Order: sequence, then structure tokens, then C-alpha cells
Amino acid sequence: MTETLELTEEELELTDEMSERNDEIDNAVYDLILTLAEKEPDELEWDMAIIGNATDILKEFLWNNFQIRVRHPGVVTNEDGTQYYAEYDYE
Repeated sequence: MTETLELTEEELELTDEMSERNDEIDNAVYDLILTLAEKEPDELEWDMAIIGNATDILKEFLWNNFQIRVRHPGVVTNEDGTQYYAEYDYE
């Protein structure tokens, strides 16, 4: 499935639905890290550097090994400053 890109020069922001989806992913990955590390939230701080890296690794793993795409919305900014919404990293 190929996304239709609508380039714009206006500053884009995530919609509420996109933000909610990203929060859902962040929470799930954090819970996974806590489970794997056998830690409680008070033992392992919420750190987006860890969560973001783990999320990227998981998305890449799922795509490269099983062609499973994860919908993780974002705003992409091109070198010329135009922006567009992206729902997936891999196709």
C-alpha cells in the first residue's frame, strides 16, 4: 500500500488521533521493556531515548523479517522545508 503524499509549506502538527496512536506505542514499548528487564516503573524511568530506540528496532525487525508494518504516524520535513504526514516507515 503506497501512501499519497500531500506536500505543504505550512507547519504540520500531529492530529489528536496520531498523537494518541504514538502514545499507545510508547506505552506498549515501555511496558515491554519493564517486563523484559523485570523492573517496576519506579525502578526504570520513562526515557524516550530508550523507548524511541527500542521502537525503531522493533519496527525494523518486524518489517525485515515478517513484512509487518507498524502504523507510527509522524511529520516528515524535506530538505526544501516542505512537509507531509507519514503513517508508516516501511512499505
